[in-house]
Amino acid sequence: MANEFNNYFTNIASLLAQKLPNSRYSFKKYLNPPLFNSFGLIPTSADEIINLSKTIHSTHSRGADDIDPVIANSHIPIIATQLAEIINCSLSTGTVPQAIKIAKVVPIHKKGDKDNPINYRPIAILPFFSKFFEKVMYSRLSTFIEKSNIIFPSQHGFRAGHSPLLPLLTMHDKISNAFEKNEYSIGIFLDLAKAFDTVNHDILLHKLSTYGIRGVQLDWFTSYFENRLQYVTCNGAISDLRTVTHGVPQGSNLGPLLFLLFINDLPNVSDILSFILFADDTNIFCSHSSYETLTQIINSELTLVSDWFSANMLSLNCDKTSFVLFSSHRKLAPRESLRLILNDTPITQVASTKFLGVYIDEHMTWNVHIKSISVKIAKNIAIITRVSYLLPVDIRLKLYYSLIYPYLSYCTMVWASTYNSRLSKLVTLQKRALRSIIKIPYSRLHTLYRIDLYTELNLLKLHQIKTLQLGTFMFNYTHKLLPSNFNDYFQRGSDIHTHYTRNSSNYRPVLALSNSRKFSAKYMGPSVWNKIPLDICQTINLYKFKKTLRAYLINNQTDLIS
Repeated sequence: MANEFNNYFTNIASLLAQKLPNSRYSFKKYLNPPLFNSFGLIPTSADEIINLSKTIHSTHSRGADDIDPVIANSHIPIIATQLAEIINCSLSTGTVPQAIKIAKVVPIHKKGDKDNPINYRPIAILPFFSKFFEKVMYSRLSTFIEKSNIIFPSQHGFRAGHSPLLPLLTMHDKISNAFEKNEYSIGIFLDLAKAFDTVNHDILLHKLSTYGIRGVQLDWFTSYFENRLQYVTCNGAISDLRTVTHGVPQGSNLGPLLFLLFINDLPNVSDILSFILFADDTNIFCSHSSYETLTQIINSELTLVSDWFSANMLSLNCDKTSFVLFSSHRKLAPRESLRLILNDTPITQVASTKFLGVYIDEHMTWNVHIKSISVKIAKNIAIITRVSYLLPVDIRLKLYYSLIYPYLSYCTMVWASTYNSRLSKLVTLQKRALRSIIKIPYSRLHTLYRIDLYTELNLLKLHQIKTLQLGTFMFNYTHKLLPSNFNDYFQRGSDIHTHYTRNSSNYRPVLALSNSRKFSAKYMGPSVWNKIPLDICQTINLYKFKKTLRAYLINNQTDLIS
């Protein structure tokens, strides 16, 4: 069984590559001109090794070296000088030791038939000391990439300062802007088959060279991929060693960053389509007033997209790829069903889809998402209620923050920007959760928002959670803490006219005629920020700002919106 798993995991890339259609072009066609600057390496030191050891998540999971990370990590200061010398030798010679290129793989069942290896995810456990080699290289490579602005601006996966909120905001802004112009907008949600496991090493190394990683540094990455080995452990049995010829190492520090560089030139295929990426979650958007013209444009551009994936030896799972036709309620839906083709296969049209944990529906009502989390919250409230008589209030509060609050606070400023009537179910559930915490009689449930129990328990109401997130987003924008593609997201009054007025320094909401646009962050963000007291807005520290604004919202029982 272990050998069967290992054979499947190491051969999956070649099996998928055989099914790829022929590309009309080489992958080199889509690359930008080579970067003029070259990537250089600074030697590491014992102090850096000790600091890196503090960032390693220590577990007792042993790799092929049979070293317990918890025990080894506690003794790093003793060997830090020698380990730094070995890593510096590796960096200067462009050679990665073979001993740290052996992965122990544990198959984890995802769903479906347990007898089919396709339904298992390979979890790789790498040798303990490989983490230090990779972390040293990662710190230098990521710094070089950020300073050189190599990564596509709308790529939000595995990047410092990025989160799922930002691509959701970008998507919401594009679609609400289309509604404002009375246009249709189509979102295509691509599904990549085993994306991280099918990265072609030769193509990746060529792209690294284009991005300025040359000479000894490129030799290091070549050595990093050469003769990588893995074995699978299953039910106490160990498989034979097999060579890994494709993919970025799962469970490694460098793997995600290398994948971002591999997929980085995808948006170069089209100047018409808008790409929003989160690692391998690839999403395409396009808008037009005519759905016939929109269909023609997208089908033409999808041919280019398909060529890119074929040229780069990545496989699209067309059966799981879907698209949504976004339109406002006042714009009539097309009578004819849309037909979008990818790899000679029709793409399935759906009324809603899940994007980064949030359900998006065709009219941007967020009803599907609200219904989904309402069911989960209701179940968790029942759990708290059943055990509440056994637990003190402080433990019940911790259960609230563990089982309920994450659903109410995940990207709330996006999906909660809708009519209050659509959020009424969640408001009621939050009251019910509070009743379970403080054991208030059911007859008084409707009065919870009018008494100071939320203040006593230091809890934010749903609308206040949204306000806090909007205020935090505006704070980050004001202090230039957001990614570069958000630099011109808002305008102040002084940006539009030169007259000195009392409100010239305030942010101006985007012009919005439709309610859909008024629910966007470009409209609601400035509206909330301009209502926040000046002394809070002038706070320099982000942590202090969030703490102060949160206290202000709770103590004044306001959400700054209604």
